Amino acid sequence: MSRSGDSVLFTYIAPFLGVLLVAVGIAAAVPATYDVIQDDITTCGTPTIAVDSPEETTARFGEDPRPNLTRFAYEDLSEAEQEAFRDALDDSVGESRVDGEFPHYGAFLNGSLVTYEGERHYTTVVAENPCFVAAPLQLPLGVFAIALGGIGILTPPAYRKLVALEEGAE
Repeated sequence: MSRSGDSVLFTYIAPFLGVLLVAVGIAAAVPATYDVIQDDITTCGTPTIAVDSPEETTARFGEDPRPNLTRFAYEDLSEAEQEAFRDALDDSVGESRVDGEFPHYGAFLNGSLVTYEGERHYTTVVAENPCFVAAPLQLPLGVFAIALGGIGILTPPAYRKLVALEEGAE
């Protein structure tokens, strides 16, 4: 390749490809890093339930709710479900996260009636809060792309330095 061809390759094409690699690497590494730390900073994996007051439940279903709703006594719920239920009753919005065992998830997802202190409360899952899952190699490949892109970006100064040393030696 001629010297002008080398100059175009090392001056324009290598840095352009380097910038593209850095961009792709960042796009891969950021979500993969989030996958690693999400358990510590979010409510990932803990569904949120909503509990209606007895008045709202009666207004929604009347005195005789639909037969397809699953019914539970408060005592039949797991400890985590009971705690979330009580927290939702005390919450101004009527919602709470279920931190722990959630054996009645399917029934709550479709909506159910929970009898607590003699009153019926409509209870349902309002947010599943799923966890983000990244491919296992996404983080290392993203970091590798950023490093390789950095080398491409730094190619022109290195090439100019090499040419200057070569011309100085002549």
